[in-house]
Amino acid sequence: MHTFTQKPSATRQTASAKSKAPDRASDEQSRAAIPIVDLQQRIGNQTAPQRPEDDTGKVQQGATSATLARFGRDLSLIPVYPSIRANAVEPQRPASLQLMGKSLNAENDGDDIVLPGNSHDQERKLKIVGQDPAPAQTPKPPAKPAPPQTPAAAKKKAGVDSFAVNWTQNSISGPTVAKLRLDVTAKFKKDATHDPSVAEYRQNAGHDFKITAGPNKGFSSVQPLHDDNYSRGDDTAGHSINDVDFQTEDNPGSSTSTPIDKDDVVDYTFTAEQMIIDTSDNNKEIAKRGPHSGTIKGKHPRTFGGVPVTLS
Repeated sequence: MHTFTQKPSATRQTASAKSKAPDRASDEQSRAAIPIVDLQQRIGNQTAPQRPEDDTGKVQQGATSATLARFGRDLSLIPVYPSIRANAVEPQRPASLQLMGKSLNAENDGDDIVLPGNSHDQERKLKIVGQDPAPAQTPKPPAKPAPPQTPAAAKKKAGVDSFAVNWTQNSISGPTVAKLRLDVTAKFKKDATHDPSVAEYRQNAGHDFKITAGPNKGFSSVQPLHDDNYSRGDDTAGHSINDVDFQTEDNPGSSTSTPIDKDDVVDYTFTAEQMIIDTSDNNKEIAKRGPHSGTIKGKHPRTFGGVPVTLS
């Protein structure tokens, strides 16, 4: 910051110089009196105020403002303050910021902190020291919208269009054979919400077989209702699990490998129930037939009970 001082005027004359040239000062006063007289005549012969001067020609310090009105401003009334610039303390700036030798209005390259300025100084910038200018950022192309999500295929379930169990007297029954026959048929649903491959077949069965009289008197076999180990794998027509059709059969009764006698008095009861389950839903039961019981009693010719019947 530069400090400016006023240079002495080359035309200023010292008091000693004025005292050595009284004739010159007298001539100048004589010439000034003519316009003053003329001014008095124009404004009503008012007395023109004179500047009070001391014997050195300087204006006295006690002159009033009215006396010096025609000079425009009393310079003696303007307060003069001592310069505080010399003793001013420079405010501390953060170590990370410093001016870069240009005025605050100067444009600087690099990373700048822009401070709000007044109407004459719209921007002031401070250079951040110790950091390299950030590289120019290449604008990224807008992200492509995600492709629409294909809705997950709805989970299919098992469905039944028809399900029937036909109980009859087994055709091979005779003097040495006592048997029943069960024929099971089913048709499963196959569409947008149903899949035949998740439909399964189950059968629970139990029996009570006794010979109360005859050559084999005392024979007895009893089984409570239990899982009879049937499934769609027991399809007697060769249908696969993906087919909508299913059929199977059961032939409960006396064994052909151990024939009974025609005079054996038989007391036989067979009970069974058939179910279609949905393996896609924790083996939920969706269709059921039974339980139903068929009977065979007496000696040949024996009596069949509970048949024929169709459960559907």
